[in-house]
Amino acid sequence: MKRPPRSAARPAPLVIWGLHPVLELLRHQPQQVTELFLVRGRESQGFHQLTGLASRHGIAVKQVEQLPIPDADTVTHQGVAATIRPFTPMDFNSLLERLAGTTAPLLVVLDSVQDPHNLGAIIRAAAAAGANGIILPKDRSAPLSGTVLKASAGNMALLNLCQVTNLAQTLKELKKEGYWIYGAAGEAGQSLYATSFTGPVCIVIGSEGKGLRPLVAEQCDHLVAIPLAHGVESLNASVAAGVILFEIVRQRQPAA
Repeated sequence: MKRPPRSAARPAPLVIWGLHPVLELLRHQPQQVTELFLVRGRESQGFHQLTGLASRHGIAVKQVEQLPIPDADTVTHQGVAATIRPFTPMDFNSLLERLAGTTAPLLVVLDSVQDPHNLGAIIRAAAAAGANGIILPKDRSAPLSGTVLKASAGNMALLNLCQVTNLAQTLKELKKEGYWIYGAAGEAGQSLYATSFTGPVCIVIGSEGKGLRPLVAEQCDHLVAIPLAHGVESLNASVAAGVILFEIVRQRQPAA
């Protein structure tokens, strides 16, 4: 007699923590949240906002002694956690459709950014700068985890996230769509502050250690460098992304 096939193991639920990340998710994508957990005995205005939003969207709230997160005693969680459905990035064609008709869209492409804190910080900076989306490779990238969402301060919910198989090919397609591609490279001879960012723009940020891969760098129309003080070799990937993004914001502001 044959044994019935084993059912595939369900993936562990994705957990996020921290008052602000959970609040932002409940405000902008409540359908992602499955349960809200609050440490028993804590009271604050933020807790009342959380429970009010959860009640409005029919999300179960549990009062617990300890939150269901790794190393709960050592991370900064403010007594708040939530289990959420995994984020499903859109494909490239869906991103183009979403941005059709957008005036001077701004995209960020990440080449092999594998540190989740860096990825979250870049997402946060991109959202703050009003970027329209982030493109990630399916391989060579930190997964969209609770750590990333925490580092992004919940701003992952505000951006169009896209995942692609081949970054170099994606950049070719973006150029056909009229985008100018600018790669961040410390060795570049062109200064960020001598570069004009007009029209549809795509910024490419490389990995924390090696920067842009050669095949990706070849698809950039321009490689730009952030001028650094003597003796400083490089910036953290998320800091570099923030500097470049807000230079674009500065240039795009209407003249006073």
